[in-house]
Amino acid sequence: MSFLLSCISTRHSMLKKHWSETKTDPNTPPKTECPVTVLGSLHKPKDEQGGLLCLISDEGEVQAQAQLEMPAGMALTDRGLLVASLFDIHELSLDLSIVQQNAVSLPTFNMLHSLSRTRQGYLVASTGLDALFEFSADGKLLWEWWATDHGFDLTPTGEPRIIDKTDDHRGVKYGTLAQTTHVNSAAELPDGTILATLFHQGTLIAIDRSTGEWQVVLDGLDHPHSVRVLDEHFVTLADTGRGQALFVNIQNLKGKIEASVPVQTNWLQDSYYDTRADKWYLVDGKNTRVIVRSGLNGEKEVAQFELDPEWRLYEVLPL
Repeated sequence: MSFLLSCISTRHSMLKKHWSETKTDPNTPPKTECPVTVLGSLHKPKDEQGGLLCLISDEGEVQAQAQLEMPAGMALTDRGLLVASLFDIHELSLDLSIVQQNAVSLPTFNMLHSLSRTRQGYLVASTGLDALFEFSADGKLLWEWWATDHGFDLTPTGEPRIIDKTDDHRGVKYGTLAQTTHVNSAAELPDGTILATLFHQGTLIAIDRSTGEWQVVLDGLDHPHSVRVLDEHFVTLADTGRGQALFVNIQNLKGKIEASVPVQTNWLQDSYYDTRADKWYLVDGKNTRVIVRSGLNGEKEVAQFELDPEWRLYEVLPL
C-alpha cells in the first residue's frame, strides 16, 4: 500500500542552525531544547524552509513529489486531496499534481498543522494563533475556537497573549513560545465533540462545539501530536517526546490507553493506525524514517523507510 508523506522543511540543517542560535539567545527561556527542534522560540527562521509532499510506494520508492511551503495536514476528498500548508490550503490530485493552489485561504490561517474531515466540512489547526477552524468545501467558515478565549491566555514565558481577530494573519510567523498552547491537531468525534492536542500543556482535550468549554481527556503526555478518530470510542495519537504511539479508549470523554507502540526514538512526529490493514505507520522525526508495523501492539515490523536527512518529516497518510 502506498502512502503520502508531508515534509515541513527540506532544509533541516538550516533549521538546526536557527535552533542552535535561538538556544543561546538571552531572551529564550532555558530548558527549551528537544531532540529534533527546540520546544519553543520567540521567532521563526527568516529564511524559507521549503517543503515537500511525497507519494511513496510499498518498496520505498518516491513515485511523485509536490513542492509546497511547509505542508503538514492532509485530508482525502471526494476528488483527491486537500493539504494544509503554512498559510493556505491547496487542492491536489492523488498523483500530486496541483489542482488549485490556495483553494481555501482565510485571514486567520496561520502556521497550519493538521487537517481532518468533519460531518460538515474540514477542521484545521491554525497553530500560530492557538485556534481551530472548521470550514466547508467551498471555503466558508463554519465554526471557530480560540484557546485565548478559554483560559489559555498566557504563553510559556508567562506573557499574556492578545490576538486581534480582525487582522489578516497570513504571512506572519509567530514563534512557538509566543503561542499559549501550540495546538497542533484536531479531529471530530461522531457526536460532534472536537478533540485537540495541546503541545505546551501535554494534553488531549475535548471541546464542546456549542459552548467552547473544554475538558482534559488524557494528560501527562510529552508534546503530543496527530490525534485521529477511529470511531465513537477509539482514537490514536503520538506521545511524541516519549516515542510511542497510543491507542486510546474514550468513555464519557475520559481516555484510557489500551495499547502503546514504542519506537526507538525520542521524537515520534506522527502515528497512523490503518484499521484496513491492521498496520501502524510511524513517523520518526529524529531519525528521518517511516516504520511500518503490523498488529494493534505493533508486534511485527513490516518495513522501514530511511529518507533524506534534510527532510523534516511531519505526517503520513496511507492510501
